Amino acid sequence: MTTPLRLLSIGAHPADVFDQSGGTMAHHSSRGDYVACIVVTHGARAHDTVISEEMSHRSRIPDEEELLKLMAERSEVKTEEVRAAGRLLGFEDIFFLGEDDAVLLLTDAVVRKVARLIRQIRPDIILTHFPKEGDGLTGAHAIAGQIAVQAAGLAGGVDPGDTTPPHRVAATFFFGT
Repeated sequence: MTTPLRLLSIGAHPADVFDQSGGTMAHHSSRGDYVACIVVTHGARAHDTVISEEMSHRSRIPDEEELLKLMAERSEVKTEEVRAAGRLLGFEDIFFLGEDDAVLLLTDAVVRKVARLIRQIRPDIILTHFPKEGDGLTGAHAIAGQIAVQAAGLAGGVDPGDTTPPHRVAATFFFGT
C-alpha cells in the first residue's frame, strides 16, 4: 500500500489492547501506519494488583472515601503504564474513557463517546474484543466489543452535537475467543 493504514484498537481494560493486539500495533506502527487505541475502563478495580489481589487478603478494606482515592491513584498508575507501552510500540494516541470496570454496560453514552472518537480518528481498521466472548451478555470484554461495533455503526452517520463528518470503518477484526 502506498497510503498508510489507520488502525484503532479498542479494549475494555488498560492492558487488553496490548495483550490482544500489541504485536499487530507494533508491526503497523513500524511500517509507518497510524496506530491509536481506546481504553474503555480505568481497570483499577479488576486488573490492578493492589485493588484486586492485595485487598482480598485483608480482613477489612478501606472505607469508601479512602478506597475511591486509592482507586483513582491506581487508575493513574494504569494510565501511565498504558502510555509507556504505547511509546514502546511506537504510538502515542491513546484515549481513556475512564468507565468503572465494576460493571461495564452497553449504554448510549459510552457508544456515543466511542463513535465520536472514531469520527475523529477515522480508522480504516478497528481491532476489538469478540462481542460474543463468553456468553456475550456479561463480561467487560464482550461488552467492549459490542460498544465498538455499535459505535462503528453510529460513526458512519451524523450525530447531533458532533460536527465531525461521518466515517465508515473498512474492517473490524476481533481478538480474544
